[in-house]
Amino acid sequence: MNKIPSQDEQTSAPHREAPLMAGRTRVPMDAVMDAVQETSLSVRMPASNSKTARTMLQRHFKDAHIHYGVGWSSAFYTALLACHVAPGDEVILPALAPAGIIHAILLAKASPVLVDARADTRLIDHDAVIGAITERTRCVVLCHLYGQVASHQALHEQLRARSIALIEDGSDAFLSLGQSNGVASHCDLLVACLPGWRDVEGELPALLVTRNQDHHARLSYWTAQHDIAERLFQTVEPEAEEAPYVDLVGQLTGDQDQYFQNCISYSLNTQSAIEKQVALYDETLSRMGLQTLTPSEESVRILQSYPICLEPFQRTPLFDGLYNEGFRISQSYRNLGQLKFFFSQESVGNFPNAASWSEGAISLPTGNHLSGREQKQMIATIQRFMNAATGPVKKC
Repeated sequence: MNKIPSQDEQTSAPHREAPLMAGRTRVPMDAVMDAVQETSLSVRMPASNSKTARTMLQRHFKDAHIHYGVGWSSAFYTALLACHVAPGDEVILPALAPAGIIHAILLAKASPVLVDARADTRLIDHDAVIGAITERTRCVVLCHLYGQVASHQALHEQLRARSIALIEDGSDAFLSLGQSNGVASHCDLLVACLPGWRDVEGELPALLVTRNQDHHARLSYWTAQHDIAERLFQTVEPEAEEAPYVDLVGQLTGDQDQYFQNCISYSLNTQSAIEKQVALYDETLSRMGLQTLTPSEESVRILQSYPICLEPFQRTPLFDGLYNEGFRISQSYRNLGQLKFFFSQESVGNFPNAASWSEGAISLPTGNHLSGREQKQMIATIQRFMNAATGPVKKC
């Protein structure tokens, strides 16, 4: 098994504390392109014989532009500003989104607007998105849940016709995105990270991925100002507005880059194991009558964890039983209750699909850290629990 080196063995990516400012940014494109040329090291493809973390990621994301953020939540905030989300704007997102996205929206002084998930895949309901659009809607966030990447070209075209930006949250779907046709082609920006690293700010860079040249130029300018502010302040035209102070990283040191390469390789090498584990889960858990995600022909599906859904009264005892046996499981981190914290009770709305999933979901592990014997032992524990359980099977 390929092991990620510990932090003692390698130097991690930098963590720089920086205040974040919300607001609409308008920078003359001439100044932007000058900044891109002056800081080409942060965005230029290295020579073909030079392997770096950036070239590995560009190959994975099929030659899209890659920019580094210090952490996932900071990168998401940067993406919102790049799409001109400003105070008073509305941002639509699924009711099973990570809570960090709402943090980023509120930091930009915008208003989050939740819509329900689909009953089969728990991905965002496109019809619900269109129905939630108002004159204040500036952006829609599409979350690739549990490693599912569904087609959203039609949604992007509808939003673009209304001058509404689309940001993809790929924090659950690094592996699936690499297998998708047209990755980052049907959005303004894709915010991603390696599997399991969304909430570990500063340890590894988060990724801002785009094929949009304007966004690429803007992020390059912001990166340049963050790295060499004094020099740019002397060269940018006086009438140009200052870019926001955001946590973007131009380039890594040699040790940091090597550590990032090792982590990327480890993540990519989990795909074969995950595919076998998901096939076994699909076969055995469906026979128990457990609610799982419905595979879709239109989506790429490499599950970074395998969710099941039970009756709410069953979830805690099964979770405790698996946890006490030493399995790395979690009560689903996609939880409507966490998002409701940010809303008043009367304004939160009703999202039955997201609510039922939040009340009963458990995420089972996948990946190289789970051996075949351990997976079979875990499945046997679930089987014993279901045999002893009383009451009907939850139809989430």
